Amino acid sequence: MDVGDNSVTFSRRLFRHIKNVCGEADVQPKVFVFYTPATKCYGFAINVPFDQPTQLADIQYNSKHKCIGFESLNPTVAKILYDYGVSRFLKPCKLTVTTQVTPQGRAYFQIERPHEKYTRNDTSL
Repeated sequence: MDVGDNSVTFSRRLFRHIKNVCGEADVQPKVFVFYTPATKCYGFAINVPFDQPTQLADIQYNSKHKCIGFESLNPTVAKILYDYGVSRFLKPCKLTVTTQVTPQGRAYFQIERPHEKYTRNDTSL
């Protein structure tokens, strides 16, 4: 997660997993980012059908950094990291993502709250 441009970058392993869970779609994949009060975690889902206009992000390839991810504007990456208590969120930060399933059987991806000793700042960028 990078506060500088509100981007969320997938690891190659996570991107392959997302493709396996969500399948190959004929439409441009759209990401919906949300907060779950029960777990106190943020998450995102791919290609969620909505009846009304909703803030969605495109999954995009960044040719400059040769990576895949999306831009989170609502909520912003800074808001997510602030709520998670990551005090050094000015640098890119790596967080764990787990696959969850709603009671209706729809898969979504939960951005896990970090444990301070397991949170890593990405110094490669």
